[in-house]
Amino acid sequence: MTIAIAFTKAALAELQPQNAHYHVKDSNTPGLILRVHSGGMKTFMFFRRIDGRLKRVKIGRFGDITVEMARKAAIQINSTIIAGLDDASTRSELTFGELFDKYYNQHALIHTKRPEDNKATLEFHLMPKIKDLKVSKVTTELLTEHHLAQGSSRGKQQANRVLTIVSAAYNFGIRKRLIRCSNPCIGIKRFKSRSRDRFLSNNELQLFFKELKVEDQLYQDFFMLCVFIGARKSTMLAMRYDQIDFDLCRFRLSEDESKNDDVNIYVVPNVAIEILKRRLESNKLLDVPSEFVFPSDSASGHLSDPKRAFKRIKDRMGIKNLWIHDLRRTLGSHMAINNTSLQIIGQALNHKSHASTQIYARLTYQPILQAVNEATNIMIQGSIRRNGPQYMCYSVSPHVKFGIDRKSPIMGYAFRMTSVK
Repeated sequence: MTIAIAFTKAALAELQPQNAHYHVKDSNTPGLILRVHSGGMKTFMFFRRIDGRLKRVKIGRFGDITVEMARKAAIQINSTIIAGLDDASTRSELTFGELFDKYYNQHALIHTKRPEDNKATLEFHLMPKIKDLKVSKVTTELLTEHHLAQGSSRGKQQANRVLTIVSAAYNFGIRKRLIRCSNPCIGIKRFKSRSRDRFLSNNELQLFFKELKVEDQLYQDFFMLCVFIGARKSTMLAMRYDQIDFDLCRFRLSEDESKNDDVNIYVVPNVAIEILKRRLESNKLLDVPSEFVFPSDSASGHLSDPKRAFKRIKDRMGIKNLWIHDLRRTLGSHMAINNTSLQIIGQALNHKSHASTQIYARLTYQPILQAVNEATNIMIQGSIRRNGPQYMCYSVSPHVKFGIDRKSPIMGYAFRMTSVK
């Protein structure tokens, strides 16, 4: 606890050290503090809170400078700080567009994944509306209205994403003291996130592969590999030959190339290896072979986004509720249906969090089916013990059979079970 006294040479000289250092403030000079160290040394300090943060400035040791000198120094420091705050308040306030440019160049490009995609998303959905507004004029009401409208017309998850990007820009500006207003995104309720479990069933896969044959070989190979390898779309688009180990049948991304900041290793099944070998041989025949598996004349040098081709395939299939990312989920889903453990599925899809793999738990229903069958067999067996002789025999499991007799509590019938030898 800091005590306040009127600083005089005599009063300060009488202050005694304690087990830990403590502070005494001057009742006559705002911000002037004397720190009494446990060793007995006494130091003049200046304390002032600026935007919630405590600023500490060392003035000098008691004895080396007088009380009056310390007071003059504290007044000068305080005046300098006030002048700086006044300058900041009178400076031209940033527009949101200017703030986002600083956030994008100084933070997003360095510390976030896919900054270009986030920038494109914001420029398409919201930037035309708020780019030229001063940051303090982008209100919670304005953003809430846009959030609700976008959620209804463009999709709730995309609306949440836009709000997250705007919030990140404001937090950056506040943290770097570029702006003095609060974050207008605070308090806006996001749409509830729903885990998506869409994947291609066996019948849909047959139709998908059939309609895929109509497309150019580039798109045929791309979408086939998306299904068989299970990597993210951006990962597949930028796939390079030097990332593929044909002997070990694996596709490796370094921690700088992966989304989860960790080394990602995808297992490449035999059918995918054959596709990659064929593409590699074709690539060698080019005048200028490409490092990318799916080369293009785009600025990146590889295929940018095959969404038009994917839409054509969906249209021919007669389905709408399908995204390219669902191809990645298709691999994991069929592994789950085949009773593959969630740990193996997570490793195959390179999930860093176990929570990302839990969505596949609902597809491992064979153990549940077995448990339900065992429970119903027990219920039927319990009913048989209370009822009469067998009339007609039905199979329940490879080792049990039962028959319909007279009325009973189970579905209106009694069952008798006998072992099958």
